[in-house]
Amino acid sequence: MILPLDPLPDATRPGSGHAVEPSGEDPTQSIAGGVVGTGPPLGEHPPLPRQIGRYYPLERLGAGGMGIVYAAYDPDLDRKVALKLLRPDRTEGRAAARLLREAQAQARISHPNVVQIHDTGLIDGELFLAMEFVRGVDLRTWLARGPHGLDARLQAFLAAGRGLAAAHDAGLVHRDFKPENVMVGDDGRVRVTDFGLAREHGAPDREPRRGGTALDLVLTAAGDQLGTPAYMSPEQHLGLPVDARSDQFSFCIALWEALYGRRPFHGDTPVTTAAAVLKGELLTPPADVRVPPAIEAALRRGLSSQPEQRFPDMPALLAALAPQPAPARRRWLVAGLLGTAAAIGLALAWTYRPAEAPCSGSATALAGTWDPERRSALAGALQAADDPTRVLAGLDAWTAAWTAGHRDACLDHQRGEQSSALLDARVRCLEGRRKALAAAIGALQADPTGLDAPQMLARLPQPALCSDPDYVLADVPPPADPALARAVEAAQAQLAGARAHQHGDDLAGALTQAEAAVGEARRLGHRPLLAEALLTLGTIRMNHGDLRAAADDLGEALAEAVLARRDDLAAEAHARKIYLDGVPGGDVAAALAAAPLTLALAGRAPEPHAALGLAYNNLGAVHDARGDRTAAAAATARALVEMTAAPQQDPLELGNAMFNAAMTTADDDERRTRLREAVAQFTDHLGAGHRMTLDRQQLRAQYEPDPRDALAVLTDTCPRYLELARGHAVYCSECWHDLAHFAALLGESRQSTAALARIADCRRGAEPGPADALLHAKTTALAASLAGDGAAALAAADAALRVTDGLREYAWIDREVAQAEMLRGRALIQMGRPAEAIAPLARASEIFERERASRPALLPMLWLERTREDLATARAAITPPP
Repeated sequence: MILPLDPLPDATRPGSGHAVEPSGEDPTQSIAGGVVGTGPPLGEHPPLPRQIGRYYPLERLGAGGMGIVYAAYDPDLDRKVALKLLRPDRTEGRAAARLLREAQAQARISHPNVVQIHDTGLIDGELFLAMEFVRGVDLRTWLARGPHGLDARLQAFLAAGRGLAAAHDAGLVHRDFKPENVMVGDDGRVRVTDFGLAREHGAPDREPRRGGTALDLVLTAAGDQLGTPAYMSPEQHLGLPVDARSDQFSFCIALWEALYGRRPFHGDTPVTTAAAVLKGELLTPPADVRVPPAIEAALRRGLSSQPEQRFPDMPALLAALAPQPAPARRRWLVAGLLGTAAAIGLALAWTYRPAEAPCSGSATALAGTWDPERRSALAGALQAADDPTRVLAGLDAWTAAWTAGHRDACLDHQRGEQSSALLDARVRCLEGRRKALAAAIGALQADPTGLDAPQMLARLPQPALCSDPDYVLADVPPPADPALARAVEAAQAQLAGARAHQHGDDLAGALTQAEAAVGEARRLGHRPLLAEALLTLGTIRMNHGDLRAAADDLGEALAEAVLARRDDLAAEAHARKIYLDGVPGGDVAAALAAAPLTLALAGRAPEPHAALGLAYNNLGAVHDARGDRTAAAAATARALVEMTAAPQQDPLELGNAMFNAAMTTADDDERRTRLREAVAQFTDHLGAGHRMTLDRQQLRAQYEPDPRDALAVLTDTCPRYLELARGHAVYCSECWHDLAHFAALLGESRQSTAALARIADCRRGAEPGPADALLHAKTTALAASLAGDGAAALAAADAALRVTDGLREYAWIDREVAQAEMLRGRALIQMGRPAEAIAPLARASEIFERERASRPALLPMLWLERTREDLATARAAITPPP
């Protein structure tokens, strides 16, 4: 079955074995929702492979110590790529780790001066990465092909420096910067590549924590040297920890070499070079080479043997290296304009004032939304809330990414690499993200303990997608009429507030704001706004359990989005609607008939991967509702592939997709691995004690292949529900209920009885509903059965069946009926009435058999085995001896 994210009314709660539609916790709980290095040759021109995975090799670009690089065609994305394969004779762990490190490092950076990674993974068991294809030469070759004037050489290095700075902003240190690791394209653009030795700022040279990425891996033992000796910093030669200032040192060696024709440190061997570097013995520059004193001074500072004596970061070094107008000319210009001695003095002062870095205003663009004052205020408000340290650190990271995106948009335009229209679109996208941030901060300050702050943070739309031209240009520009534009902007801010409250688990507050936004959009007659508002309202109502109204909202949102040419909104509305129609609505045929249109709309979306992920996920839910386990598994597996490929994806929706793929796979080992990865996704983004993480742990237990593993998970998880700081936990009772059954089935009667006694603690102070009466009857029956009181167990099982009679419209009720019939049959056996036990046990067995065929949930399979044993016992008791 497949997972929504937000809780729905208890009366619509399913039994165990839920799955999620990426929007909220659904009542039906169904499936919804580069440069080649040096090294020995591999041989004399082996034949070109016909195909490598989905890629078609076009030519062999080269081979090196780590791998082979082909120019290849990617048919899925209709573009030429550079395909790098790990050499067949270098498939040991460190080579694999290095290639993955290169891919993961570059994939985290989106910048015109860094070679882009498009894809990475395994092809026939061999690691590969598909990179941006750059037709050109490395920087050393470019320099050798000159002549290039000093300014041209300097400009090439300044561009490479901006790429390094982008890597540093992403938290990475290159650790092997040299001319061979910089590409100069035929288009003139300079790009840094080969991040195979990169690692995160401050990462120690030791083994990584469990579950880390390839960027955490250590490629050498502690104290080993990494990099190319001629370009290594003193700290690298000494095997000490490095940071961005080490890249600065390597950069200055390479630039010194490019400007003066030789490196700054003399050495005939790596050992003598290292000795000169460690002593700081800079060579005297050649007398016949003219380099401006300011540039030489900047290089000398960057080559300081002590990191703290270098520039604080790459942007500061680049600012010092950037050509400045001649001081005498600048003084003359200002003096001529002002015409007085005093003005000359002013001009002299202006001449020597440090130049402000380009686009430096980005650093303060979030003032008033997130600055020291707002941060301090929110920190105070969050003292009594869930996990305030995680939330504040997350907001710091998010705002740093937003600021970097804002600066990159400005710099790209300033360099002439993007049009004014694209700049405007990127800034509009970033402004939308800023509104979402402002709404979340405002809501948290107003109600810090009533809202789910970790979830609000996890689901903030990330700024990274605002650098995607296709995505931002697909957005509709604001109206030309200033008054209408202001009104639309205000309504969009209201929608941002609705989503903030929705993600904070305040569905009532979210509903109020979304309804107001829909009303305002209707009044304004602005179709794009109306489509977005209706989609938001429909999603909130879906989470709230108002499914009929949600379906109406989504249907209208779809029509308005098509008329407004908003393919992204249309795709999401249609995907969510087929879930509602096919799963809680029960019209599987209609949902499957609409599926081709859902996939077509998703494929038209500006960013199709996330849209296709949602579509396939919800299509899997429909197949699951139909009982087609094979089709459900195929759809959920495709959903996970698409969501993982998306440049931006709600991490919790991705987590649910991971669960759905786990729950529909038939292989026990694969399911076990996927379940752990899915739980880790929620733990990483929400924390181990968050309600949603506990819900996923409880779900994991239901699908674990081994019942003792399931019991261990629940034994750890269930008590944590009772420690939650916020609100009522929907699955708390279900957790203790499942724990009791697993313990009973494994012969742990005392643990089972103790678990049943804790169920009441979950509901203290909550308004009782039909689901509570059903749960109470079932637990009473099991407790009585464990105590050997067959009469009490029978009475409670009969009471449970009476409750189920009023809930027959819910798809999940069959499992509840089966549990009650199982308990009833067992009670009758205990009372010595085996003939009467056969009918309820047979009915229970039939339902459990159907459930086992539809999904690999563990408890129904164990219940089926136990019911069959009881049935055999009852039949044996009434069969006369031969």
